[in-house]
Amino acid sequence: VVSSPRHPVMLFLDDIQWADSTALDVIHTILSDTMGSCMFFVGTYRDNEVQIGHDIFDLMERLEISNVRTTKVYLAGLDQEDLNTMISDALCLYPRICKSLSDILFQ
Repeated sequence: VVSSPRHPVMLFLDDIQWADSTALDVIHTILSDTMGSCMFFVGTYRDNEVQIGHDIFDLMERLEISNVRTTKVYLAGLDQEDLNTMISDALCLYPRICKSLSDILFQ
């Protein structure tokens, strides 16, 4: 036993907008397995790089038809102030000190 409801296996795939239809079929097969595997899947894609009709939307529809519980989370990019806060936290510096670095990185 590799996974259980209390200890699922997590699979994280970033930028799946680049996955071909075969790779997305494999993801569907794994996630729709009803033989008791416990998988927690997180897939990310850039919505500005996919158009209507992209295979990702077909995958999402097939997962819903297969009764795979899904949750969609939409994330916006960081604005300049949020980036500055994150950098100042990471560097343990006041935000005003990190502002010029944040401005450069934001560009």
